[in-house]
Amino acid sequence: MMVGVDANQNKESLALAYNNQAVSNIVLSVFHLINRDLPVQGFDPSAFIYKFEWIPAQYCVQHKAIATEAQNFELDATPIKLSKGEEFHLLSSHKYPVEVFQSMAKQAGLAALDYFIDDRQPMAVHVLTSKA
Repeated sequence: MMVGVDANQNKESLALAYNNQAVSNIVLSVFHLINRDLPVQGFDPSAFIYKFEWIPAQYCVQHKAIATEAQNFELDATPIKLSKGEEFHLLSSHKYPVEVFQSMAKQAGLAALDYFIDDRQPMAVHVLTSKA
């Protein structure tokens, strides 16, 4: 099996890749989809801002939304109250260093045969096999 993994651990380059208007638009589009596709009344999908957060101990970029204003609305006739500043974790993007990914693969019953990495843009391709 071959698996490609983003191995980037550099906060500055991750921020350049993820902390921008294009990613913000994609992540926050979930609120517009909720407003369009679900039985919701009185919801303002534009009342959120995007927040990028790098959590190095978890090898994870977290994509969050923060409510810019309080809202009271109904979702499927259920009243929902949001406070200004309320934070929502919408998406995680993991960035595993080679040794961490190989350790996870081993725990899953796979053996690492080899890996290849691009040092300029730390993407790794792991070659794995079953232990059997």
